[in-house]
Amino acid sequence: MLRFRLKYLFKNKQTRLILMLTLSVSLLITVIGLFSYGQYRDALDTELNTPNVELLQINLDVTNRAFREADNKAVDVSFQPSVIQYMNTDTQDNAAKAEEPQVYLRTLATEPDIHSIKVLKFSDQSLISSNDGYMADWEEAADYAWSTWIGEIKEKPLLIKRRQYTGTNSKLGMTELLTLARPIVQDGQTVGAVVVDLDYDWLFSQMYTHLSSYQFVYNLEGELIYPKLNLPFPLENMKEVLSLIDVSPFAHVKIEGQAYMANQTFSNVTGWRLISLVPMEQLLKNVTIARNMMLSLSLISILVGCSAIYYYNFASFRPLKRINKLLNPGLKSGGQGNLYDLEPVIGKLVGDFQSKSLVAEWSLPELRSKFVHDLITRSIGTQETGAKWGHYFEGWKEGPFEVLIVSIDRHTQWAAAYQEEDQMLLKYAINNIIVEYFQPAWQVVTATPQKDSLVVLLQPRELQETELTENAGQLIDMIQNLLNISVSVGIGNPAPAITKVARAYAEANLALSHRLYEGYGRVRHYAAEEPRYAESLQAVDDTWKQEVLHALKSSAATTGVEWIRRWSADARKKVIQPQKIFRMVDDLLEELLAIAGAGGHPLPEELANYTRHQVTTMDLSEIEQMLCGIVERMSEELGQHRQSKEYLLAQAMIQYMENHLQDNIGLQDIASHVNMGISSVSNIFKEETGTTVYDYLTNLRIDKACELLSGSGMKIADIAMLVGYQNENSFIRAFRKIKSITPGKFRENSKYSKTYADPPKPRQSSVSEDSE
Repeated sequence: MLRFRLKYLFKNKQTRLILMLTLSVSLLITVIGLFSYGQYRDALDTELNTPNVELLQINLDVTNRAFREADNKAVDVSFQPSVIQYMNTDTQDNAAKAEEPQVYLRTLATEPDIHSIKVLKFSDQSLISSNDGYMADWEEAADYAWSTWIGEIKEKPLLIKRRQYTGTNSKLGMTELLTLARPIVQDGQTVGAVVVDLDYDWLFSQMYTHLSSYQFVYNLEGELIYPKLNLPFPLENMKEVLSLIDVSPFAHVKIEGQAYMANQTFSNVTGWRLISLVPMEQLLKNVTIARNMMLSLSLISILVGCSAIYYYNFASFRPLKRINKLLNPGLKSGGQGNLYDLEPVIGKLVGDFQSKSLVAEWSLPELRSKFVHDLITRSIGTQETGAKWGHYFEGWKEGPFEVLIVSIDRHTQWAAAYQEEDQMLLKYAINNIIVEYFQPAWQVVTATPQKDSLVVLLQPRELQETELTENAGQLIDMIQNLLNISVSVGIGNPAPAITKVARAYAEANLALSHRLYEGYGRVRHYAAEEPRYAESLQAVDDTWKQEVLHALKSSAATTGVEWIRRWSADARKKVIQPQKIFRMVDDLLEELLAIAGAGGHPLPEELANYTRHQVTTMDLSEIEQMLCGIVERMSEELGQHRQSKEYLLAQAMIQYMENHLQDNIGLQDIASHVNMGISSVSNIFKEETGTTVYDYLTNLRIDKACELLSGSGMKIADIAMLVGYQNENSFIRAFRKIKSITPGKFRENSKYSKTYADPPKPRQSSVSEDSE
């Protein structure tokens, strides 16, 4: 039977053609896939190895730079006159001679990467430390673990060791240090040494890492320097890797059955070797997937071809013969027929199926909800509204309509208690409760215009009067009892036609906003509420906000809270329109966010994900409580910040600049004034003020120049000298860059424009003041 079927299959020309094309395409896909994989694998060593080598070189430069800077400091210390004098003095005079070197060491040790700097005197085993000062016996120092290396220090011009802090300071008990020691040589004799302790964590935090690679650092003795925790492989395995790679720039290794590409480089400063291991699985991941996909496509094409052959010869002609017999009952069946005979019949069947599919896709409830959403947001025109109304709302009357807004009270606080999926389920439950509650007596459609609310479009099924306010109150109780969710409802005036629904929605929204004064879980009708508030639409004094901000910046939390409570009481007394209250609160919170962002301060919990929508679902008492809490916490944070060392340093720099505006001062002068390095001064000032020292000083000078230009009759050249510019043209360029106007034009616009000492140039002159 099988041989008969195969003979029949290969006798058909169409079957042979399908089989030939299938096998050819499959073979072509397989050859291309295997060839591409082989080519990619051959080029892997050279092309994908380059980024890892570059990353190792970058990290090598980072560590070399850090140790060069530390070594330079050690060299500077060894040649410092006061240090040389200390080395040459008698033991009994050590304490007196150690004072000046101690100040010098403390100055050098201000950089964040330096833990301490010590000067060792071998003749009497005394030392000077940037942290502990002078010690007559170095074994009395808090940390003297380096004392066992004295022999190595004398023999080597530069010694680098990794060690753990062993001193008496409990806070530094687990601190890892990298100690650099350089001997002090006089007349060919090693008389002492300079020891610089670098912070291990700080140094290696500067290194760049790659998510798919592992990096290791070993010293000359083969000891692991980095990392110190969470080793990806046992040290025994790494010893095998070191042996295999030897001095080669890269090699392929295996660890625990996994293939890796190992790259290494050596430091000419420390002698360290940096090694990176990149999983070959990561490097070959994409090409392996591509190869497997091509092979899969090859197999799939074979299966599809075989299936097509089977379907063509055994499946398609059976229904064809039956259809032909039904369509032509008098026609004798002969042969297998032709597939083209099925085209008219199949076309009709497909047409019918497409029509039914379109109807199935038009989900009426969802389309009605989308229509109401577009209607209240005014996203569709009148003609489109009429067309969709007639198509979607068959069985509804032309009017009137009721519009309700059901809003979750304190929505932000409520949402914080649930995950997003749970929130969606609860809102879905609210929607079902609303629909089931109103459906017996009303036609119902719901939409979701906001996260906190549902808008409900209602039309009574009968013409009898229905008490909607009472029904809405029962709905509130039902949601509270079933879901433990507090909601409020706003009702607009009835809309006489579908085109007026947007206005009814706006009225319901205004009615709902009055929960600000009356609290949660209430029904508010626009017709009943609006006359009560119409008289309170006058402008409101904005002084309270400025006073709150001033109190916050002055760390006067009590004053800020008093102003908030006074504003709240005044708003409640005058019954100010809720929308105005929301705008006031939003303006204040935006100011507070700006203050926190400018200073890099942590945000209070209430402002972590703030949007204007947050306050519209709260009542006035809770808004007042929230604002008071925010002001108190931010005031405390700002007050603590003003006591910080960095803030006080920045203020000292600003005071120095203000006192020396007329002098030709620069960054070096400011750094010397506060006894800090230039880089530290720049970083601290940038973090505290958000601008550079140069820009701040320039703005101070230009502001002072503006005062002199508008308040005196001095010449522009004299003013330039008074604000620190030795050259009048330099002053004019700087002034115009900041103020977008020349000093002369600025003076012309001031109240002293007719009495200044520099007369204006005649109009016919070809040289304008702008060109100075």
